[in-house]
Amino acid sequence: MAKFKRTDTNRSLESLLDLDKSAQLNKINGTNLARQPTRKLIPGHGLEFNNLSYSVTKKVQKDGVWINREAYLLNDISGQALRGEIMAIMGPSGAGKSTFLDAIAGRIARGSLEGTVRIDGKPVTTSYMKMISSYVMQDDQLFPMLTVFETFMFAAEVRLPPSISRAEKKKRVHELLEQLSLTSATHTYIGDEGRRGVSGGERRRVSIGIDIIHKPSLLFLDEPTSGLDSTSAFSVVEKVKDIAKSGSIILMTIHQPSFRIQMLLDRITVLARGRLVYLGSPTGVAAFLAGFARPVPDGENSLEYLLDVIKEYDESTVGLDPLVLYQRDGIKPDQAAKTPLRKPPKTPRTPYAKSPWTRHISLRSSHFSAGNVNSQRDRKDQSDSDVNNFGYDDEDDEEDFDNSLERKVPQTPMSMQSGIHPRLASHFYKDFSVWLYNGVKGTPRRPPTWNSHLGVKSSMSSGQFSMTQQTPSRVKTPAASAIFTPGREVIEYSSYNPSYEEVFEIEEILDEPIHRHKFANPWLREVAVLCWRTTLNVIRTPELFLSREIVLTVMGLVLSSFFQRLNHFDFKTINHLLNFYIFTICLVFFSSNDAVPTFIQERFIFIRETSHNAYRASSYVISSLIVYLPFFAIQGFTFAVITQYILRINSSILSFWLILYSSLITSNAYVMLVSALVPSYITGYAVVIATTALFFLTCGFFLKRTQIPLVWRWLHYISAIKYPFEALLINEFKGTKHCYNGDLADLSPGPLGDVKISQLHKDSVARGDLSQNCTLVGEDVLFSMDITKENIWLDIVILLAWGVLYRLFFYVVLRFYSKNERK
Repeated sequence: MAKFKRTDTNRSLESLLDLDKSAQLNKINGTNLARQPTRKLIPGHGLEFNNLSYSVTKKVQKDGVWINREAYLLNDISGQALRGEIMAIMGPSGAGKSTFLDAIAGRIARGSLEGTVRIDGKPVTTSYMKMISSYVMQDDQLFPMLTVFETFMFAAEVRLPPSISRAEKKKRVHELLEQLSLTSATHTYIGDEGRRGVSGGERRRVSIGIDIIHKPSLLFLDEPTSGLDSTSAFSVVEKVKDIAKSGSIILMTIHQPSFRIQMLLDRITVLARGRLVYLGSPTGVAAFLAGFARPVPDGENSLEYLLDVIKEYDESTVGLDPLVLYQRDGIKPDQAAKTPLRKPPKTPRTPYAKSPWTRHISLRSSHFSAGNVNSQRDRKDQSDSDVNNFGYDDEDDEEDFDNSLERKVPQTPMSMQSGIHPRLASHFYKDFSVWLYNGVKGTPRRPPTWNSHLGVKSSMSSGQFSMTQQTPSRVKTPAASAIFTPGREVIEYSSYNPSYEEVFEIEEILDEPIHRHKFANPWLREVAVLCWRTTLNVIRTPELFLSREIVLTVMGLVLSSFFQRLNHFDFKTINHLLNFYIFTICLVFFSSNDAVPTFIQERFIFIRETSHNAYRASSYVISSLIVYLPFFAIQGFTFAVITQYILRINSSILSFWLILYSSLITSNAYVMLVSALVPSYITGYAVVIATTALFFLTCGFFLKRTQIPLVWRWLHYISAIKYPFEALLINEFKGTKHCYNGDLADLSPGPLGDVKISQLHKDSVARGDLSQNCTLVGEDVLFSMDITKENIWLDIVILLAWGVLYRLFFYVVLRFYSKNERK
């Protein structure tokens, strides 16, 4: 296949600058291969990652039968990042960039990830990694109605310990604003699609700033330049470079950086289908390609041309093996592999039939010359081994499998969360049994390899270090970091050649100090800070409060106009009161649905902030309740006053308000719980409406307790509408103080059904306390509605107990299941 040629003639200034640089680097004979000075990799320094592999299970059809097959999203990636430098992770779409970043950051659950991560030569635990690092997500999850200064101040309050005074925190915030060039936007709202705010570049810098306010040692950024113009993207990376100069280790994914951005990068890691293709300086790409016998053509950007070469080999019959082997072992391809043939169009054939290339092209077959490698394995054994390792025994299967993180993978316990989105509680109901079993038994899918308490200590000899672990299922060969010497075709390996002299010793593992607090602030201070932020959001987003207030006010007036005066003592009034009270409770419950989108919008912010222990989940749950309590009180009081005054209801207005207040608290807790379990607000609305309707049906208004089938009677007791409805009726009808007369036909049709005379009525008549002309008293209404326990406070306590239980479940879901990690 002919080499890629560009047909466009228009070149930007960046391309011309790159052209001048490429002209100096692309000397095929190796003369004057200039390269930017790069710090030599030293084992035991900075961040080291060895043999990282991550797999998911997919279903494939073989001979008409669906089977599970393990596919690797990351495959034996090793390397090193030094302090004070930026390592950029690059590659085509679906290369595994975000997966690789998550693997290093400890955002992949233990047991799903193979390999080791070390800092300064010592293994680390995931908790330690989260303690010393920050992770900036690709999406800017920020509160739109907070200013830049307020956003940074909140980050300072929750990330910095209370030993630092508020004046010092403000000073650090102003220094950060100046460092990120956000001084002019200090008091500008963040904004969103419906509100004007900061620009896209400023918004991205704010996202970075809130995660570096506590000066972490490691900073991970997922596509920090995504969606930005070239100037804004350069500005963001320039600020990241300044952060690196302060001594931090920076790892970030980036997609096709401009030439100016390339010059800011210290090292790049190029991936393709989860395999390492290049690791080194951006200025060494041209020499790498020249050594691979694919020199960069004049006028081409070296990185862009490398991606073109990757695509060419990926779409060929040879696959990516020549590039991977050249990067790893220095094995140069001969003429056959230098000109790979494009895969022929897929034609119908027997499933899993072998392609002739499967056996003809092996990773170390006669098509490759060993270069500086002195020995080779037996050809047949190597071919079989490589096919098993890299899965090229099924061409169609590999083509159909998309390594992109945005696809949906089979819903298995190990692959549930293979996506760019964090692990949400919306998946709770999908694998609850597996989650519960693994949580109790502590049995992950494969033995955890992130941090092994009995480590294999590497022997340092000749400037090399050995890999720390091997997985029996596959042969692991650590990747080699090539340093290209000017004027030579031979590649020298400085740091990642393996030395297999293993010394078994117990290594020191970096973990959180035993007596160190996991969070920077005490619980009460977290609650206070979160209350302050939530209050600002509610005040500046009045629709959060006014929407329900307006609904309750308008509906109170409408109901008053429908029922008019309810202070008469006749049978029609009884029916009207029953209908009014049940509609009031349903109105309160259905009006709480506005909390569904509210929390779903905050959910990703909560996950981002708690992923690195900014605050406790319990602090969030309690603070949201505290802030909304006064608003619930105002809303309940508004409805109670309007209806009590216009309808002149005979019941106690204080009890009426307390019942409504408790109903608002409980319904909000229930809606928040549902919001934490569903993936979207549309599903949330559907679940809330369906369950509320079920509560409505079984509360005792349509079907009394004795009329509900025995198998469904338990729904009557868990119905959250049952208890406020009964409390309102008790508040209105308890006792014999009111006597109701009229035509019995006025009670039918109606919810009262068969009228029953209570024992209290009979006893009162026998004692002479009631007149014989009194047809019904309020106690008869309660008896006919099958209400036996006539205690308002008992109903209110049970109602609030359900609210507490919903909040507790909400906390459990947030604490144990809404985590920012893949499984």
